[in-house]
Amino acid sequence: MVKYWLRGVGVAVALGLLSACANGPGLPEPADLADITVSQAVTEHWQVQVGEGTQQHTLPLQPLLMAGNLYTVAASGEVSAVAAETGDLVWQVDLQQPISAGLGVLDNQLLVATSNGELHMLSAADGSSLWTVATSSEVLAIPQATAGLVLVQSIDGRITAYAEDDAAIRWSYIAEVPNLTLRGTSTPVVDGSVSYVGFANGKLLAMDNKQGKVIWQQRISAPKGRSDIERLVDIDGPLQLVEDTLYVVGYQGNLTAVEALTGNVLWQQPVSSVTTPSIYGGQVFVITDKDTIVAYDRQTGTELWRNDAFLHRGLSQIVVVDKVLLVLDSLGYLHLLEPASGMAVGRHKLGHSGTGAGFVRYGADIYILGQDASLSRLSLN
Repeated sequence: MVKYWLRGVGVAVALGLLSACANGPGLPEPADLADITVSQAVTEHWQVQVGEGTQQHTLPLQPLLMAGNLYTVAASGEVSAVAAETGDLVWQVDLQQPISAGLGVLDNQLLVATSNGELHMLSAADGSSLWTVATSSEVLAIPQATAGLVLVQSIDGRITAYAEDDAAIRWSYIAEVPNLTLRGTSTPVVDGSVSYVGFANGKLLAMDNKQGKVIWQQRISAPKGRSDIERLVDIDGPLQLVEDTLYVVGYQGNLTAVEALTGNVLWQQPVSSVTTPSIYGGQVFVITDKDTIVAYDRQTGTELWRNDAFLHRGLSQIVVVDKVLLVLDSLGYLHLLEPASGMAVGRHKLGHSGTGAGFVRYGADIYILGQDASLSRLSLN
């Protein structure tokens, strides 16, 4: 079931629109996996449980790696520090509220949002609370930080800057929100004194971090059709900034390359996606809302290849490790693809769901945090 928002009120709408929900009744069945020739193997070193997960919807839960510890969040409210080498628990605190987004980091402190509309700053040393502040509404984007400010984008179309030391509001900006939006929010990209923010109305903004003023804005996708559902154009996936170019994709919209300094569109391709684009060398990789993987030329936007082998399997974002593309599906299979062709070169079955998994890489190791609060350490052979 895909959850939508209607004028600020949560409305559950059962639609076969997003492949992450392919296991629901009456929705498309996940494609069967074809036999492949494995040329790249995976070793799973350990798997631990860091709380209780959720199956209601996908949340932006991203692990962090600092000073030999892996920091994680679970939808059930736990924030944990785990030894990256062994998987041993270093400390764990329970916020007593479901967690809706995290983890962000500022000066080695942890930033976590809870579903009751609170932003928490915690000590990375032991998880103790430094401060808690109420947000304008639920936060479904990972908090970002820069120069003593914490930037939070909430589902009401507002982005707010809080002071690092006392959580005082420094500025706030609110965008127009359509009648109906997907349940989700794009995570802003912070680049020095500027932040780039995508909204549910299909617009991308560059904002001055000091005062919250709009530097430029660009429409990535324009609403089409008669019904509110047909006119959904949310930018939900995190943005990518590479070499002064922003790559952004929207639901029922476009994959767009935008010049970060001016907001000028360099190229566009029609794509419907709620997953962040991934960049490797001269290629941009996108997973469509049907779970087709498409590769584009980063300079021109020309389509290079597409892979339809994983339709409706609920794919995560693509992560590049050692010249191999990794993508995890909702059934717990990790797929390894060759970047130049999209051909599958490996496969590994995890012991947990892969829906909306967060990845972090350190050297030869890949850490995966699932929505079910399972944390795994893998490496490629």
